[in-house]
Amino acid sequence: MTQSKFNLAKFNLAKLKLAKLKLTGAMLAIGLVSFAAGSLAQGRYPEINQAEGALQNALGLLHNARDVFGGHKVAAENLIQQAIGELQAGKGFAAAHGM
Repeated sequence: MTQSKFNLAKFNLAKLKLAKLKLTGAMLAIGLVSFAAGSLAQGRYPEINQAEGALQNALGLLHNARDVFGGHKVAAENLIQQAIGELQAGKGFAAAHGM
C-alpha cells in the first residue's frame, strides 16, 4: 500500500469514527429528551396514569381469559390497547405544550 492510499484509508476511518460518534450522541440526546418528557408526564398526570394502569390490568385479565366469546374478547383487547395509546399520546401532547 502506498503512502497516499494509507493516508486516505486513515482519513476515511477517522471520518467514519466521527460519524459514528455523532450518531451515538444524537441517539443519546433523543433518548434523554424522551425519558425526561416521559418522566415529567408521569408525575404531572396522576389520574391519567392511574387510568392507564387500570387499562393495563384489564388487558392482562382479558388476555388470560378463555376465548369463547366469538371474537368479542379480542375486540375488547384491541379497544383497550387503542385507549392506552390515546392516553399516552395525550400525555405526550400535554407535555409538549407545557401543560
